[in-house]
Amino acid sequence: MKSNYAFLGNRFPELAMMGSLAEDYLYTDGNSCIIKLGLFGETLVNLMMEFDAVTPPEVENTHANRIKALKREGLIAPDIDDMLYALRKARNRAVHEGYGIVEDAAILLEMAYKLGVWFMQVYGDWAYQPAGFMLPKQKSTVDASLYLKKTKAQLSALKKQQAQEQAALQKELAEKEALIAALKQKAVRAVPVTPATPPPRITQARTAAEHLNLTEAETRYLIDNQLKKVGWEADTVKLCYANGVRPQPGRNLAIAEWPTDSTVSQKGYADYALFVGTKLVGIIEAKRAAIDIPAVIDYQCKSYAQTVKEGDAAYVINNWAGYKAPFLFATNGRKYLKQMETKSGIWFRDARSEANIPRALQGWMSPAGIIELLATDIIAANNALAAMPPIF
Repeated sequence: MKSNYAFLGNRFPELAMMGSLAEDYLYTDGNSCIIKLGLFGETLVNLMMEFDAVTPPEVENTHANRIKALKREGLIAPDIDDMLYALRKARNRAVHEGYGIVEDAAILLEMAYKLGVWFMQVYGDWAYQPAGFMLPKQKSTVDASLYLKKTKAQLSALKKQQAQEQAALQKELAEKEALIAALKQKAVRAVPVTPATPPPRITQARTAAEHLNLTEAETRYLIDNQLKKVGWEADTVKLCYANGVRPQPGRNLAIAEWPTDSTVSQKGYADYALFVGTKLVGIIEAKRAAIDIPAVIDYQCKSYAQTVKEGDAAYVINNWAGYKAPFLFATNGRKYLKQMETKSGIWFRDARSEANIPRALQGWMSPAGIIELLATDIIAANNALAAMPPIF
């Protein structure tokens, strides 16, 4: 199968080889795959700094600070920032904690591919149209089931074949590693854009970012990171209901795939249920970028909050006219943009009063922020405001 990153080969061979190497490691070494994807993101940022002659930070010239420098120049849109952050944090975990979950690596592999598409459209061929990402297939052709009911001679032949395939794969990986090192030393640069005058760089960077079409899995991965930043424990793969994760005293958990009795979707699972200790304080629904987000609150989130299972009654702290979870959130993982108001940002509704309507937030509420809001008596405050005499 041709590498998903092959389209970068002519203009940015270093990126193409790094992406291809990450693909090769996906099934055999998820940790190395994630490390290579982190390097992919770092190399992409370094190329941006060079192409746009952005001065590196004089103090602490780190990957994170180089990203900040590019953001100040308006060259990195919020969506791109989130994707680069996801790759950077995953790489740090892979290096320092041995992190290498194959399911996560597959999500990051597609995310890095889309970053590569964005980079090509901004710094290579601004009219480039991607062919689409395909998850790589495992290269080994030896199936474990073939070992059943085999003679010693046949087993020996199968083991020899498997050893040869592994050796060939290791040789291929080593060759790619060496080629990447050589490309770095040669300082290969992008071929200049040849079409007619391209749009200004900042404009094109934003336009290309707006056309990113993240999958729901990628969206959830980004949301996990956003929630972690403000104090929630979130991991769609590990911290999910199906894995036996339940609310616990002293922990602020965003538990994925929480079941309800709702019939508005095929399964009736809320993407996340938020718990401060054992208190159910919120419902989150995550959608792909193209979805109208406020409508999700009025449809799915409301239904999930109203249909919390009877068996979960111990987690419910009150009932507000049928709502058993007070705060509803919907998002597609994209930072809020006024020009894309209903298709970006985090939308929120306080379900404790029917008078409240969905509104956009600039960021996620922390567990402490939710507890503070929960302590606010909205109805009493509204009644007091209505009772105030008019001011002329």
